[in-house]
Amino acid sequence: MKTTDKKINVLIFPAGSESALDIYEALRYNVNVDVFGVSGKKDNSEFTYPPGHFVLGNYYVDSPEFYKEINAVIKNWSIDVIIPTHDTVALALSQNRDKIDASVLVSEYKTSEICRYKSKTLELFHDSDFCPKVFDSVSAISDTDFPVFVKPDVGAGGKGSFLAYTANDFDNIDVKKYVICENLPGREYTIDCFTSKNGVLKFCGARLRERIQMGIAFRSSSCNLTEEIKRAAEEINARLRFFGAWYFQMKEDKNGKLKLMEISCRQSGTMTLYRHKGINFPLLGVYELTGKQSDILENSYDITLDRYLKGCFRINISYDTVYIDFDDTITTRGKVNIQTISFIYQCLNRNKKIVLLTRHKDNIMESLKKYKIDIDIFDDIIDIPAGRKKSEYITQKNSIFIDNSFAERADVSSQCKIPVFDVDIVDTLIEKPI
Repeated sequence: MKTTDKKINVLIFPAGSESALDIYEALRYNVNVDVFGVSGKKDNSEFTYPPGHFVLGNYYVDSPEFYKEINAVIKNWSIDVIIPTHDTVALALSQNRDKIDASVLVSEYKTSEICRYKSKTLELFHDSDFCPKVFDSVSAISDTDFPVFVKPDVGAGGKGSFLAYTANDFDNIDVKKYVICENLPGREYTIDCFTSKNGVLKFCGARLRERIQMGIAFRSSSCNLTEEIKRAAEEINARLRFFGAWYFQMKEDKNGKLKLMEISCRQSGTMTLYRHKGINFPLLGVYELTGKQSDILENSYDITLDRYLKGCFRINISYDTVYIDFDDTITTRGKVNIQTISFIYQCLNRNKKIVLLTRHKDNIMESLKKYKIDIDIFDDIIDIPAGRKKSEYITQKNSIFIDNSFAERADVSSQCKIPVFDVDIVDTLIEKPI
């Protein structure tokens, strides 16, 4: 695709993985990019994309109709670039580029294949000083080698991996489907990398995997790029032909030496840590692929990421007007409530009316000025007289009411028959897309 002023239409597939959701966040605000998502199953991606930018269907790379169906999506949305977000998808799309009517941001097929199989990865680097000891069979393991680490040849997130303490631990598995390595008991690192279309390793950054759940680093911190790690990154990049974001994982052996665990030729979910230092991996890849100028600028601060499970909501209500309280609703403990004010601006973006209903003891205009809240965000400001109820001033039927007072909410619910919300559930109303 030639560089023009036209927006670059990017399709993220599948759209619901951790890495996919971060890629969406990395691209959604960029003025040069329009982001779309496709998923084969119901997941968080349904709540993520704005209307007209997401489709759910039978999109699986092993389906006989997959390339016909994905090309229909590409044509409908004029997709320029597809970003695969799963190892199996990356492998399939790299092998079948000629069947896809868009550019694919993925490494070459041979590299994708080697990265998909841990046995192939370890075989390629068997002569490297960072390669762990690998056992070809159970009989090759001596008593002093136990415990050994056993992991599926094809897999991710640590699923199916275990420590074997004796030969008996192999009785119930098909050993041919597993890789057996020396146990690495030390600290674990991920090294996030970006390689240009010309094979140049333009960035690598190390992070410590401090708390791992479900195979995902729920806590990870940036750390110094040691010469040991840098040499490993350069050797891996030289032996394989990457393009775009990729990463590899290393862990310390019993002597503190780092050994290779696995390599992946796609972006990981926790690469967002380095994105928050200024390294926007997906955007760098899209720009490289489409011929736009891209530079790397990393901020010098250290950073720690800690993630947790967070809910997204979809509620079946529509409303044109929001009636909202001021004290302890728009403000909380003497400060502007960031969540509430975000919701108000979401409403303004959607051309909904905002009516302030307040019993504020001071001059409300002066208080709005004190908090630097523009009075023009409100379509009306009503100062409720003593002895009157807020329900008396709600005249629009297709509306909702937000107030921290249970008594006020109960009255409005009873009298006006509209949905009412306390401050703690305003996030129910905040939609992810901008």
